[in-house]
Amino acid sequence: MPLEWSVYSGPAAKLGAVPPEWTASSCTISELAHILADNKPVVFLAGRAELGPRALGGRSILAAPTSAAMKSLLNDVKHREHFRPVAPICLEDKAMFIFEPGTPDPYMLFDHQTRKGWRDKIPAVVHLDGTARLQTIHRSSEHPVAQLLIEYEKLTGIPLLCNTSANFHGRGFFPDAASACEWGRVERVWFDGHLLSKIDRSAQGLNAGEVACPQGT
Repeated sequence: MPLEWSVYSGPAAKLGAVPPEWTASSCTISELAHILADNKPVVFLAGRAELGPRALGGRSILAAPTSAAMKSLLNDVKHREHFRPVAPICLEDKAMFIFEPGTPDPYMLFDHQTRKGWRDKIPAVVHLDGTARLQTIHRSSEHPVAQLLIEYEKLTGIPLLCNTSANFHGRGFFPDAASACEWGRVERVWFDGHLLSKIDRSAQGLNAGEVACPQGT
């Protein structure tokens, strides 16, 4: 019998005790795509964690790739040098049109050259030499990040997002949504159909549709 294995075989995502200065509202994948298209980075926690050192869409910080400033922002958030690259996660069937060779690369193992026509469109994920450390995911994948890429492509015409690991500095992936909230360097955390948002103390009251954060494990 062949061995069944998936890179997404780590601990399942859970909520945890979310800090009181955060609120929760329902948020579909389509709605999340709109938030990303508005240049707002999001901690994305979906399904089981990845096995290994790299975020592959299960424990990721995702963001729009269309501004060079986004790379600087993400590196600042992660306490990294400003020149450090941010990887793209891309729908597999579109990768060959954006990257060379753009062959399937589900584990983010190789550098791919960014085609010249795309370098100015996705500057946040392009290295100084024009390469990008690509991850691809099949359009038919059941992983929620695939559906998110499809919805983002519908909005923007771009089938990829910035992807960097959602973790404490120098430590492992966030074990739950509450940990990402306590870290607090990204103000939106998506988990299991809910968007957790840091409360803006300058705003009066909660926005319509927001509720107190659910508690759970």
